[in-house]
Amino acid sequence: MSTRRKLLFGKFIYTLLLLAYMIAITYIGYTWLVRVNDYAEQYELSRPSKAVDAYLETLNRDRWNDGVARAVQAMPHEAQSDEEIRAFVQDKLAAGVTAVRKSGVSESGTQTYSLRCSNREIGSMSIAEDQNYRGKVKLDEMPWPLVSRFLPGILEWGLKPWVLAHDEFDFTNLYNSVEVTVPSTYSVLINGTPLDQSYIVEEGIHYDVYEDYYYDLPMLPTKVTYRYNNAIGDVQIQVLDEDGNPFAIDPDKGDVQFIKPVDEATQQRLMDLMRPFTERYLLFRSGATDSMTALNNLKPYIIPGSDIDKRAQNALDGLSWAHTSSFKLSDYRFNGILPLANSCYVCSVTATTDTYTYGKGEVTDILELSVICYDDGQTTLAFQVN
Repeated sequence: MSTRRKLLFGKFIYTLLLLAYMIAITYIGYTWLVRVNDYAEQYELSRPSKAVDAYLETLNRDRWNDGVARAVQAMPHEAQSDEEIRAFVQDKLAAGVTAVRKSGVSESGTQTYSLRCSNREIGSMSIAEDQNYRGKVKLDEMPWPLVSRFLPGILEWGLKPWVLAHDEFDFTNLYNSVEVTVPSTYSVLINGTPLDQSYIVEEGIHYDVYEDYYYDLPMLPTKVTYRYNNAIGDVQIQVLDEDGNPFAIDPDKGDVQFIKPVDEATQQRLMDLMRPFTERYLLFRSGATDSMTALNNLKPYIIPGSDIDKRAQNALDGLSWAHTSSFKLSDYRFNGILPLANSCYVCSVTATTDTYTYGKGEVTDILELSVICYDDGQTTLAFQVN
């Protein structure tokens, strides 16, 4: 073979070797570049923030997830439907949920975040590395053995993505307490659901208008207070009277609004009693006439042996020493009737009397009397004066 041919053949072999070397270098470079890119991609996916951001994105989009559903299901809401509670919770979550990392890592290797909405903590979430994840990066393939050799520990950060380990929510701060005080014979409904006696937190509450009469008449009606602690959002409170009719409580009227008005026939009998009773009672009390005669004139209007009768008997001796020489009922006004219990009523009257007393002369008095009377439709008599 000639020298020229040898040179050409040598160049050809060199070119092939150079080409093969370049192909090998290109292949190795490309392969390592792909593996580095895979590592970078997997490393990025393995950051905890990826899992947290994905969780928050779904939660803020749907305003609902399994953790929220569990919390809502565990919340007592016997007077409201699941759909009502879900709508209310979703409305609250519309303000947006954020996550704040809690310090430290638990022994199980999880990271925990506080979930906050409207500047309040509403729950927490924990994330952990997915131990079952199998990625594309194989650390026993080049160039990772070289990296580990020259940069020991740099690959020990791990390449497993973080996933949700646990989440929980607490919506108890959404609860409101609802209280209503009604007569013990009334019923209370929350959103149409009747409240039973287990919701009563106070019993035996006196009516304000009966406060002066409970000692003598302990059977007078009383009130109770219902408290419903599981109200979420707005609830409708309905009160029913003892006949099952809706009753609207007026906070400005006091307890007199719970008392049924006296029927016209009873009212007329009591009014017919009070005018002559008042005149004869005040005449007896003034001592302006013979006390025994005045008492006998009063007796047809009082119950025998009643408080009025006993007090009048005890007052006979003292009235005999009275210095009143004349008595006149110059004005009389019937103010109203307060029904009590067991056919008992309080009649309020205002009387103006003119008397002449030795040593004082003529005296005009305006007297307010509260007279407790008994009326069963057949007998109408007074038995106590306050």
